[in-house]
Amino acid sequence: MAIRLNSVSKAFMVSDRRRRPLYRELMSLRNHQRPEGRKVVLNDLQLEIPDGSRVAVIGRNGAGKSTLLRLIAGIYRPNSGSVDVDGRLCCFLEPGAGAASALPVRDNVFLYASLAGLGWRETRDSLERILKFCGLENQEFTWVEHLSFGMQQRLFMSILIETMRLQRAEVFLFDEFLMGVDQAFRGKVEDALIHYPGTNQIVLHASHDHELMRRTCPSAIWVEDCRIRSFGPTEDILERYRHDPHDG
Repeated sequence: MAIRLNSVSKAFMVSDRRRRPLYRELMSLRNHQRPEGRKVVLNDLQLEIPDGSRVAVIGRNGAGKSTLLRLIAGIYRPNSGSVDVDGRLCCFLEPGAGAASALPVRDNVFLYASLAGLGWRETRDSLERILKFCGLENQEFTWVEHLSFGMQQRLFMSILIETMRLQRAEVFLFDEFLMGVDQAFRGKVEDALIHYPGTNQIVLHASHDHELMRRTCPSAIWVEDCRIRSFGPTEDILERYRHDPHDG
């Protein structure tokens, strides 16, 4: 198995939001009191995902989909249990993360590609293909801050697609990665997700676009009530999810 979660739980501290005088806060610390509460987001997860899997992560807002991906990415540490990932990992979990908006498109390609695991020569050889894929072949020296949100999404997603095509990572994690892009680019990414991943690569993505999931992911994970409710064929999971009373 390339991804293993063993008895993984994750909780976040939640402030009671009451405004109190500073001396009361200091007294709480002196008396070892903790005014914050804990919100359990994921509890006692058991999950194994083998090489070559294409897995959609579904669930309502706040169910823990993004938290699950961030645990796998190593961005969050579990409160208990262990997360093991075999192979190199590539993520698109936060719009604009890793971007240098005050630099031109070309520099951002080299910067972001290095974070994704591409070497300088690989990036140089891939630059034209990346810019053509996202439709920025004539804006190589445009400042990224002058691009629209959608164009920035296209640029950085194109770099990860190239990383996938070159087989430079084994695990790809995406969270609502097509937000703000046009339909034509969505079609190009969808085609890449179907044809590019190799037999040793895993793709997990969280999205509310169920039609995209049907077309690109044979399997799905349903996250609900702080746990993985079900893991199986995408069509079966979506059918169960649609008829779940939680979803309204």
